[in-house]
Amino acid sequence: MNILLDDGLQLHIKTGIGSYAKYLGEALATLPDTTVTREDFAPAGGRRAARLSYLKYLNSAAYRKKLAAFDVVHYANYAMPRKHPKDTLVAVTVHDLTAFSHPETLPRAYALYNRFMVRRAMKHADIVFTVSNAMQAEICARFPRAAKKVVAVHPGHYTGATADITPAVYESELLKGLAKRKFFLFVGTMEKRKNLTELIRAYNLLQKTCPAAGEYALVLAGREGFGAKAVKDLIASAPDIADIRLPGFVSNADRAKLLGEAAAFVFPSIYEGFGSPQTEAMAAELPLIASDIPTNREISGAYAAYYPLGDESALTALMREVVLGNLKADPAAAKARLSRYDWQASAAAHRQALEAACKTK
Repeated sequence: MNILLDDGLQLHIKTGIGSYAKYLGEALATLPDTTVTREDFAPAGGRRAARLSYLKYLNSAAYRKKLAAFDVVHYANYAMPRKHPKDTLVAVTVHDLTAFSHPETLPRAYALYNRFMVRRAMKHADIVFTVSNAMQAEICARFPRAAKKVVAVHPGHYTGATADITPAVYESELLKGLAKRKFFLFVGTMEKRKNLTELIRAYNLLQKTCPAAGEYALVLAGREGFGAKAVKDLIASAPDIADIRLPGFVSNADRAKLLGEAAAFVFPSIYEGFGSPQTEAMAAELPLIASDIPTNREISGAYAAYYPLGDESALTALMREVVLGNLKADPAAAKARLSRYDWQASAAAHRQALEAACKTK
């Protein structure tokens, strides 16, 4: 099987979907009789200009001609062109339906674009992959006519996020001075959907109500997205209360050190398709506090401690349990849960589904 894997520029701009495409492609390439070619179109310019250039390329005659050489084209991000060669199987991954269920967490223009592209994918793709059972159920409910071609396959976990040897010092100056096991950690894009304002308010409440938490910092590591201004404004409104670090996008070394030395990982998302930072927390054997939403329950199971979304006092209470030493990680449980998320198993499931789709095309 000859596969073209197109990540929609996501690896180019360093997103989680880019990592998904990279790991999936590498795992698929190890399977017998499977060849994977990564689409290498990488236009210059800012994100908006690059996206427009990519969409123009995606709908060009040259791109359609290129596709004819492949048995399968797999769009690891939801964007796909209008036309394809009739003999090329078209697969697409729809990671979530944020633009439909939580459009307020996205820029309006992007939400409209996303909904248009997802609808196109649901109509024209031969097979639609998604990344969790919860997301499969949501997609099928919203697009019942496409339900028979929707397949849920869990991704693997990103092994590069942790290291056997933790670096001695942080590369980022904004992380200097952090005490080991004396900070709460979030890693991901600083955007509205990640619900970081709720985390900040809970952390500030912790500082006011738990004297033992005075030494604990809060680290929010990741590039800025839609909603980052609200996060910064909230921090600026209470500068004397908390030690909150915003290092931005961190290096692999700093990411590994943060995961290796945090007191706990907090994942307060409003909505997720999968939520890979949860598996990073498991791999680092960190206590994990997560919002009680379907995907978080599916991915983390009994490993995480959950709080009701919107209940800041409940989140504060769980953070207090970390400070008091009552909420700890279970390494055996982390290892057992993490074993569900293996890239080789994911690749094999993708290959099996693609073969079945090819037979019915």
